[in-house]
Amino acid sequence: MVKHFLELADLEVRYSAELRALSERLRHPVLKALFNAIAGDSIKHSQIYRAIVDLLTSVHPLLSDRDVEDVAGVISKHIRTESAMIEETKKLLDRVTDPRVRILISAVHSDEVTHHSILVSIERNIARKEVFTEEEFWNQVWRDSPWHGAPGG
Repeated sequence: MVKHFLELADLEVRYSAELRALSERLRHPVLKALFNAIAGDSIKHSQIYRAIVDLLTSVHPLLSDRDVEDVAGVISKHIRTESAMIEETKKLLDRVTDPRVRILISAVHSDEVTHHSILVSIERNIARKEVFTEEEFWNQVWRDSPWHGAPGG
């Protein structure tokens, strides 16, 4: 499985390079923007595949209390921002009739919906589950120790 994820990561990098090269040759602003956006997504996909490989092949550190606070603060702000951008792009899609502009706004809207979903998922599932607080550490040391801090015997 790891080998397959690495192959997919490399494929996405090659795909991105091809799209960027095509985009550089074009003068059409809509196609240029879309191909660059897709190329950027391919790089993102490559990074995600490599993160999967890292997840499957190594032990990653738990989040500290401070990390969780930082993540929670930033994610909370960005969830609100993504929600606002989803609403804004919906309004634009209702008003804009030019198909060239609509395809660009649709692409942004789709990304905003995806970003919002990912951030909410991180907030609910990842950051909270991977934290191991100092209090939990000491509770575990005390509760799970057969000698409760006294010399063993």
